Amino acid sequence: MLGPLPLLYRCIVSVLAVVVCAGLGAWLAWTLPVQLLVQTGAVVGAAIGGVLAGLLLHDSEPRAQRLRQRRPH
Repeated sequence: MLGPLPLLYRCIVSVLAVVVCAGLGAWLAWTLPVQLLVQTGAVVGAAIGGVLAGLLLHDSEPRAQRLRQRRPH
């Protein structure tokens, strides 16, 4: 979705996605009327954040094909 990013930016995006989702999961577990442990909410949120980071940084086009398209003829 975000396309080919440099390694540093991919790491930053993936860490931020996991941290934000873990925080949201912990906050939801804290505020919901159903009694859940905050740690469980954080773990579930981190798992969802990992999946989200994978979807955000997934490159649908193979690298060789991307490099081939940039060559001038």
